[in-house]
Amino acid sequence: MTSRRYVKALKDAGMKQERTGYNNPDADAYIERWFRTLKEETVWLQEYGSFLEAKQDIDHYIAFYNDERPHSALGYLSPNFVNL
Repeated sequence: MTSRRYVKALKDAGMKQERTGYNNPDADAYIERWFRTLKEETVWLQEYGSFLEAKQDIDHYIAFYNDERPHSALGYLSPNFVNL
């Protein structure tokens, strides 16, 4: 997570890296919950035959999560709908 190549890739993508302390659930609770949801709702339900297949499925899920999936914390709207 600190290699020059990784840091450059983040910068090129316009992203800012934020790191938290080891084993600090309060600091990274949102991202930990996101990964749990991703795994529970798609990854653990699949048997991928290749990395490309996994990537395509995860990309599809991310689009669904942001565009269509209702979120109770957002009044059962999707994140992209709320940001319009």
